[in-house]
Amino acid sequence: MRYCNSCRKITSGVPSYCNYCGKSYDVKLCSRGHPNPRGAEVCSECGSRSLSTPHAHGGIVLWLLLVFGLIIPFVVLLLITLAYIGIYVQALFENSSEILPLMLIGFVLGLLWLLWILGSSSLRRLLYIRDSSKK
Repeated sequence: MRYCNSCRKITSGVPSYCNYCGKSYDVKLCSRGHPNPRGAEVCSECGSRSLSTPHAHGGIVLWLLLVFGLIIPFVVLLLITLAYIGIYVQALFENSSEILPLMLIGFVLGLLWLLWILGSSSLRRLLYIRDSSKK
C-alpha cells in the first residue's frame, strides 16, 4: 500500500502512481518509467523531458503530529494492555476473588482505546481538511 500526501488516499499494492490524483510517489518518472530525483528536469536514462509530478512532501509538522498524536499513544496503550492481560490471566488462576478491580481497570483501558480511535480519526480528518484548504 502507498499513501499519497497530495490527495491523502491509499492505493493498494506497490503502484508507481496514485490511483486518485495520478501523481508519482517520491520520484519523477518519465514516460518509460525510469525513476528520477524530485528535482530532475530531464530523465537521466533516456533524456525525456516528459516527467511526472511527484506527490507533496509530508512535512515535519505532519510527521510530528502522526508520531505524537497516533503512534506513541498506540504503542503505550498496546504495552499497557498486554501487561494488563498477563496480570488478569495470572489473577484468574491464582485468586479469582480479586477479579472485580481488574475488570474495572480493563473497562478503563477499553475507554482509553475508544478515545484513541476517536482521536486518531479526528486527527486524520483535521490533517485532510488542513491540506485541502491549501489547494
